[in-house]
Amino acid sequence: MNFDFRQQPIKISSAILAIILGLIVGSIFIAFTGNNPIIVYGYMISGAFGSPSAIASTLRWTTPLLFAGLAATVAFRGGMFNFGVDGQLYMGAFAAALAGIYFEGLPMFLHILVCFGAAMISGCLWAVIPALIRVRLGGNEAIPAMMMNYIAMYLCDYLTQTFFLPEDTYGQTMATELISENARLEKIIPPYTVTYGFVIAVALIILAHFALKYTKAGFRVSMTGLNSEFSHYGGIQVDQIRWRAMLLSGAIAGLCGAAEVMGVTWRYESGFSPDFGIEGILASLLGGNEPFGLFLGALFMGAMKAGSLVVERSAEVPRALAEVIKAFIICFVSARYLSAYIGLDRLTETAKRAFYKIRKKGGDEPDAE
Repeated sequence: MNFDFRQQPIKISSAILAIILGLIVGSIFIAFTGNNPIIVYGYMISGAFGSPSAIASTLRWTTPLLFAGLAATVAFRGGMFNFGVDGQLYMGAFAAALAGIYFEGLPMFLHILVCFGAAMISGCLWAVIPALIRVRLGGNEAIPAMMMNYIAMYLCDYLTQTFFLPEDTYGQTMATELISENARLEKIIPPYTVTYGFVIAVALIILAHFALKYTKAGFRVSMTGLNSEFSHYGGIQVDQIRWRAMLLSGAIAGLCGAAEVMGVTWRYESGFSPDFGIEGILASLLGGNEPFGLFLGALFMGAMKAGSLVVERSAEVPRALAEVIKAFIICFVSARYLSAYIGLDRLTETAKRAFYKIRKKGGDEPDAE
């Protein structure tokens, strides 16, 4: 049975409501641990925006979510569910690391372009199999893409340990050698780890916004995601759009891995991604699958990550609490999409109109008397 993902626009008010409900449920869990939710959330806000270092930490964690979220957004807008962002960014990180190590002697600008190109090609290639399953075989692309995440992680670890592990590294993190200094992204807020990867991600989001809104190709992509059958009868090559959307999504996910390697770790490290792909998907859903909405969703997720680290140190509340809150937000956002899919939104609007009519009629009756 094929899963035809059809994007459902989400209002800003609905996203805010999902966040508020997630925070409320999180405060209940905090209270059960014997802590004051107001104090804990105060630490979280302070850890995210309370100082220049806190803001830098928020932007550092926002950067990979912008790339991963944009990858998810492109796939969503084309009617594809790319659950393989994590695997694609791992392949991109590994390719960028090798390009950064073995392409020595290149000028900095060219070396960075080579690393980005290798990452995009690797991420794109890792998205080919799910795209083929959907477009050519009519299957479900979500499950194969998700399974390929684990293949990518363990494959990169195996290749690193077998062929690219530096000598005398026993007992340390499984990682490659450091990439060349010419392949590293410079910091824009020294000494904090906010690099030009953030600038590149923001530029891609702006480009995606204008491409989706003001170009014919973007219109075709959006129409395919909204209603594939209508698009097909309107002359749009639906399968071709889906194919391109999935491969472009994989290429952007590869850039996410490259930005981490070139700006933060300076080498490929086993397990360097704490679920950037899944959190990027959530950021995209919070933003209504819109590029500018994605920016706000990723900023919120990055702030939660930065704040949770401070909460763990200051209030002795595990950072897993942030994961619990994000999980509930996913549930509430998913409920919003589910209600739209099965028609509960229309039923709610109908009930509201009926209520207002009854109320208005009841208000007119005294005047008639």
